[in-house]
Amino acid sequence: MRKKLPIFLLITALFLFTVWTIFVVTDHTAMQAFNEAVYAPMAGRITPALTTLATWIGSLTHWYSYTPIILLLLILSRTRMNIGLPIAITLSVSAILGPVILKSIFAIERPTINQLIDVGGFGYPSGHSMNAVVFFGMCTVMVLRYAKNRPLKIGFTAFAILAFLSVGLSRLYLGVHTGADVIGGYLAGSAVICAAILVERYIRRKAAQKSETAYG
Repeated sequence: MRKKLPIFLLITALFLFTVWTIFVVTDHTAMQAFNEAVYAPMAGRITPALTTLATWIGSLTHWYSYTPIILLLLILSRTRMNIGLPIAITLSVSAILGPVILKSIFAIERPTINQLIDVGGFGYPSGHSMNAVVFFGMCTVMVLRYAKNRPLKIGFTAFAILAFLSVGLSRLYLGVHTGADVIGGYLAGSAVICAAILVERYIRRKAAQKSETAYG
């Protein structure tokens, strides 16, 4: 069952993303009501301090935040192949798939009523939310796989969940994404992680088989 879990999660994430996207694209009235209901609690709580905090949280998913961590993992020989490379490749795929491909396909405009920062491009799915799920999710996978300290595993998992949820909320607060955009980003990012785990597992298995053949 454990071996089949990524396949099940991938199918589930793709299914949910497809269904959610259909609703976003076709049922504009329901989506508008949903987005307004999600944003309403934030609209009356806008302050300069919260805006600064939300902007800083959003910066966690910019390339200049990820790059130093990934470069360090790639430089260190102990983490290069097993940790650094999988995270780097998966995040690169997410960065291309979300902002470049999916947003261009759906071409859904961002909300314009109360944007607190200037951004460009289309809104669906949220690239920040998608990349946050992929980066923190892949880091969590690696921690769960290689860390031996159980409190560390639990603590990092909780931190990762809080991190990507905070990124999504910050995009809502700043008025640059709708609730539909953020959920779409989360679902797309989840699918990318599951696909990456399956591809990595296949490569590792083939490498192990090749090694056994060579030394068998």
